[in-house]
Amino acid sequence: MNYVYPAGVPITMSHVAYSSFLTGLIVWLKRRDSAGFYYMVFSWAVFLWGLGFAFMLNNDLPEATAVKWGLFCNVSALFIPATWFQFVLVYTGRTAKFRMTLIFVYAVTFLIFCFAFTKQFVAGFQAVVSFKHYPLPGLFYNFFTVLFFFVMVFSFLLFYRAWKTEQRVERKHDFQLLFYSSLYGFVMGGLSFVPVYGIPLPQYNLLLMPVWQIMLTYAMIRHNVFNLEELLVAAQKDKLAAIGTLAASINHEIRNPLYIVHGVSETLADNLKNDVYASKQEISDRSSEAAQTIIKQSERAMAIVKSLSDFAKTKIDFAADRNELSAERALQNVLPLLRHELEFDKIELIVSCQPDCPPICVDKRHFEQILFNLILNACQAMKRSGGKLEVIVAASGERVLIRIIDTGPGISAECAKKIFEPFYTTKESGTGLGLYITKRLIEVNGGKIKVVSKLGAGTSFQLTFPRMGALRL
Repeated sequence: MNYVYPAGVPITMSHVAYSSFLTGLIVWLKRRDSAGFYYMVFSWAVFLWGLGFAFMLNNDLPEATAVKWGLFCNVSALFIPATWFQFVLVYTGRTAKFRMTLIFVYAVTFLIFCFAFTKQFVAGFQAVVSFKHYPLPGLFYNFFTVLFFFVMVFSFLLFYRAWKTEQRVERKHDFQLLFYSSLYGFVMGGLSFVPVYGIPLPQYNLLLMPVWQIMLTYAMIRHNVFNLEELLVAAQKDKLAAIGTLAASINHEIRNPLYIVHGVSETLADNLKNDVYASKQEISDRSSEAAQTIIKQSERAMAIVKSLSDFAKTKIDFAADRNELSAERALQNVLPLLRHELEFDKIELIVSCQPDCPPICVDKRHFEQILFNLILNACQAMKRSGGKLEVIVAASGERVLIRIIDTGPGISAECAKKIFEPFYTTKESGTGLGLYITKRLIEVNGGKIKVVSKLGAGTSFQLTFPRMGALRL
C-alpha cells in the first residue's frame, strides 16, 4: 500500500526534540533555581520523546528500525507528565499542597514503566492515517493515556488559578502566557493519542508543535529580567552584612547561658568541697538540678549557634515549600538573633500577638528571613537615635496581618515608591537588594506588603499572608 503523509512531520518533530534539549539547558543556565531545573528535566524528556517520534513516523525507514524507535519514543513519553507536573507545582509554589498528588503521579509512572518493554504497554504497531508505524495500545498504555490527560488538565487549572490570583503585573503576564501555552500544548499533544485508538485523524497538529515550545520557553526566560550573576553577587554582600549583625548578637546571646552553666557548676563544686549538703539524698537532688540546668542552657546555646549556621547556609531560592506555621513562633525564633541590636541601640521592643491567632501557609525559611530583614531594617532606621519598635500579629479575615512599626525618621513618598526596586538604596554601604528580596519572598508565599511612612513620623510595614486552609486550587 502506498502511504501519503506530511513529509515535514519527521523534520518538525526533530526540531521539537533538539530545541527542547537546548531550551531546557538555556532556562536552567538562565534561572539556576528549582523551577529552572525541573523545566530542564521536563524538556529533556520531551527531547527523547520527540527524537523517537521523528524516527517512528519516518515511513522511509525499515520496519524493524522504526519499531525500535517507536518503543523508545513511547517509553520516553512516560516521564513527560510527571516531570511537567513537578515543574508546574514548583513554579506556582504548590509543591507542599499537592505533594501526595505528585507522589501518586510518580508512583503510577514507575508502575507503568515496569511493563514498558512488554506487550502490556505497546502491543504492536499499526498503519493508521498516513503513517506506517503507529503504536497499538496495551493495557498499561491506557493507564498512561489517562495519566497524561489528568496531569495536563490539572496543570492547566493550576496555571489558570495562578494567573487569576497573582498580584504582580509582570508575573501575572507570565502565568497568562504559561496558561495559553499549556492549553496549546495540551491540544497539540493530546491529538496525537487519537490515532493510537484507530481513529484516522490526520496529524497535521504535529507540524505546529514547535510553537508550544517557543511560547513556554519565552515565558520562563522573560521573567528573569535582571542579570543573574550581578544579582547573586550583590545579594551575597547583603548576606555577609546580615551575618555580621548575627555574629554580634550571638556573641551577646551565648554568653548568658555560658555564665549560667559556669555559675551552677562552680556553686555545685564548692558546696561538695565544703560538705554543705547534709545527706547523700540532698547531694543527689542538687546534682540532678544542676545537671538539668546545664543541659537546658547548653541546648539554648546550641540552638543559637544552629540559627546562625542555618542562616549562613541558606541559599537564595525563591521556590516556596509552603506549610502550616505559627507566625508568633517564627517571631520567637527571630527576635533572639536581633536582641543585641535592639539593646545596643536602646530600642524599646513591643510585641503584640493575638491569642489563638490562626497559623499561616508559608515557607518557614522564607518567613523567618522576611521577619529578620524587616526588623533589622527598622533597627537600622533608629540606629543613632533609638526609639520604639512594635510588632503586631493578628487575624484579618482569611489572612493574618503582621505590622512592623518603627519611630525612625521615616521616608519620603518618592522613596516609598522605589524601596522595593532592586539595587535602589539610600544607605552609603547598602546594595539595595534587602527589601527587593523580602518583597519577592513575600509574594511567592502568597503574601502582600505595604509600606506607610512619613518623614519625621516613622515607618510601618504591613504584611498579610493567607491563613492555613484559606487556599484553594
